[in-house]
Amino acid sequence: MVGAQKIVPDVATGLRRIRDYSLPKEWRRLQENYGQTSFIGKILIVEREAFPERGVVVLVRESVGF
Repeated sequence: MVGAQKIVPDVATGLRRIRDYSLPKEWRRLQENYGQTSFIGKILIVEREAFPERGVVVLVRESVGF
């Protein structure tokens, strides 16, 4: 499941969104709740799937959770 607000026009914009928006938001959340910080550990980019039926993305148009 993916929030529709996360859809961006290209990979560069997506990576910038992770670093400039998502990481700082997660950093603050962890710092406030657990006294620790966050970092980017892994980024998965699926460019093409040989077997399209293997993966399904469900876009959610409303904000759910964090």
